[in-house]
Amino acid sequence: MKNVLRFVIAGLALAWAGQTAAQTTTLRIGNWLPGHHLIPRGIVEPWARAIERESNGSLKLEIMPSAIGRPPEYFDFVVNGVIDIGYGVSGHNPGRFTMTQVMDLPFMSPDPWGGAAAAWSTFERYGARYNEHKGAKVLGLWVHSEPYIFMRSAPFTTLEDLKGKKIRVGGNVTGRIMQALGAVPVQLPPTEAQQAMASGVADGITFPTESIEFFKITPVIKGATRIPGGLYTDTFWLAINEAKWAGLSAEQKRAFEKHSGMAVALLAGWAWTNGDTLGKAGLDRNGVQFVQLADADVARTKTALKALEDEWLAEARKRNLPGDEIIGYARAMAHQYRAAKPVNVP
Repeated sequence: MKNVLRFVIAGLALAWAGQTAAQTTTLRIGNWLPGHHLIPRGIVEPWARAIERESNGSLKLEIMPSAIGRPPEYFDFVVNGVIDIGYGVSGHNPGRFTMTQVMDLPFMSPDPWGGAAAAWSTFERYGARYNEHKGAKVLGLWVHSEPYIFMRSAPFTTLEDLKGKKIRVGGNVTGRIMQALGAVPVQLPPTEAQQAMASGVADGITFPTESIEFFKITPVIKGATRIPGGLYTDTFWLAINEAKWAGLSAEQKRAFEKHSGMAVALLAGWAWTNGDTLGKAGLDRNGVQFVQLADADVARTKTALKALEDEWLAEARKRNLPGDEIIGYARAMAHQYRAAKPVNVP
């Protein structure tokens, strides 16, 4: 009798385990950065764990430990079902996400908090009309922190000093910006930037402070120039395959929606702010000289770069989109959510 009882209990346990396993949906998140980078560690991982908890165990989100292709391929990986969820840089696919990249335009993003919040709230309001993400559901957008132009020699102090300098860039809009300012853009992945700087293939690099330290470029940097107001940012996307999304239960979709969107923007603000603190400490230890471009040259920079905004507006008109309204809304949201606001001041 005891043996029979044991078999019954064992059978029930196996059945329960099988039922639990059957009720758990596992989704793979494609990842092309080292696991300790702030995007997988500070944004994607806490986002995934929050969704798992919210789903009461019905969802398991696995971050893939290594890359399966080049970063520009990851949106197609999501759409084609090679991965379930992915993230990437919109500018890695020039011309594909032009409207979504409104925060990439010069002087749009004052800091990673305001920029990320504006990227998401603007997309949430207008994104369905862009029609730029067929085959995927966008779950989050964010931007990096304010970039500097880091040089392998002394920092430039006037726009004339920048002319003819070879500057490493990461995306199409950044390349246009450098070209408009008289520099020569050199498009390279961040993993090749240190060698490019050391060998003279590039004289400088546009990057957030965090990224200089993370990609071990600090040893070859001697000067850094800040152009106040947010010279540019790259817009990052986080998305899930459309068919995978459709197959989720209502409860699982609610778990995603609760911790996506603006929640992802806030995670990004924390991640980039903390990363910049570490990056600045490393650059200070290396004796890097920081300067700020003079107001007159900042004004000249804005004039020189106005053509990029005009082109974006022209593209919006071609698509019958209210470009001026979109940019105005994005600027208002960036200002609304910016980090530098006086509080507790009479």
